[in-house]
Amino acid sequence: MEIRISEKAKRQLKNIYNYYSENSIQYAEHFLEDFYIKIESLKEFPKMYGIIPQLEQHNIRRLLFKDYRILYQVDENNELIKIVAILHSKQRLQL
Repeated sequence: MEIRISEKAKRQLKNIYNYYSENSIQYAEHFLEDFYIKIESLKEFPKMYGIIPQLEQHNIRRLLFKDYRILYQVDENNELIKIVAILHSKQRLQL
């Protein structure tokens, strides 16, 4: 399966990186490295994480990573995993 990150999720990831890099570039780099390792794990078991009930109509699943929720969709027909959003755990769930 291929993993794609939406433009919105890319912006969110960049904002997270910038936030962490204000205090520690090393931590920000480590965060990114861990993030990519975590999403790569979806290739093996894309449906491992459950669908979010309030976003069920969009088939959105939630992967917890550090203090964040990585929201993603699985398109089995096109063998695609799409990262749609990266939200802090205290942020309201929205697309």
